[in-house]
Formats: sequence, structure tokens, C-alpha cells
Amino acid sequence: MNALKKICIAVIVITTTINFSMAQNYKAPKIDASGKITDKEGKHVGNVSMEGIITDVAGAEIAHVDAAGMLIDTKTGKKLGKAEKNGNFVPYLPTPEEGWTVGPPMNGVCLVKDKEGNVIAEVHESYKQFGACAIHCSSHKMDHNKVLDENAAAYSCPMHPDVTSAKAGKCSKCGMALVKNKK
Repeated sequence: MNALKKICIAVIVITTTINFSMAQNYKAPKIDASGKITDKEGKHVGNVSMEGIITDVAGAEIAHVDAAGMLIDTKTGKKLGKAEKNGNFVPYLPTPEEGWTVGPPMNGVCLVKDKEGNVIAEVHESYKQFGACAIHCSSHKMDHNKVLDENAAAYSCPMHPDVTSAKAGKCSKCGMALVKNKK
């Protein structure tokens, strides 16, 4: 019986170690304790403040989260998405019904996941409320002159949903025809 306990404990330790090491091997954008936003390669792409102000590398404000939790494009004033109180984020484009979830902190870091459960960002727990907004705005390299209204008919690439347009055209990443998004 003692050998069986040792085997069970060994299996649990090995499984936990493998799961932990796999979770640490993904590359994702990050927001550290100072609010510095880095892309998945570790390049500094912007910052987020405790007040929800998102800036580019040069320090120019590109977006902010208002009192109602809306992510607002600074140049156009258009709504980019909604930050929920729990830190989750629902972008208006390309599909408003698909949001990102922010998990509880582990070792001071919250993991932002897409609808399939893939980790798409690591956010320091101090920025959980605005972290998904900051990652969305920074990692999508928003062309602020082309941000669409949430009610506008938009097109997107079936292979790269982050590539959107107000009119039909071709994907800038793969060349596929953009398809009209469902309302």
C-alpha cells in the first residue's frame, strides 16, 4: 500500500510539473507590474496606467477606458469594446459576441484567454481591470483612422479575423478575399 501511495504522489507531481512547464512555454503579450506592454517577442509596444490610459511607446495616448468600462479610441472617440468588471473584454470588431476571459491571479499574473482557452496575454494582477483592453489595443496595432463603428457593416478575413475593412477587399496577411461579418 505504501508503494501505491508513492506512485500516486509521483504521478501527481509529474503531471503538475508538466502542466506548469507547458503553461510557462507560451509566447504571449505581457503587461508587467509597471504597466509596460510588450508583444510576444518581448518588444516594448506601449503602456497602461492604473487609470486605464493606454499609450504607445512614445507616450502618446491611443485609447482609454472610460468610467462605464468602454475602451475608447482617443483620436476618433469611437468605442472599440467593453471591459467587464471582472477584467473580461468583448471587442466590437471583428465579432462582438466573442470576448476574452481573464482568469484569477496566479503568482501575481492573470492569464487572458480567447474563446478556445488559448492564452493570448499575461497581465500583472494590478492591471487586470484594463489589461485585456490594453492588449487588444496594442497588439492589434489599431489604425485609428480606420476604426469602425460598432454598427458598421465590416469585412474580415476567414483566416485572420483581426484583419478587417469597411469594404470588401483582400487580406493583407494571406491575400484571401474578405467576407462580410454577420450582424
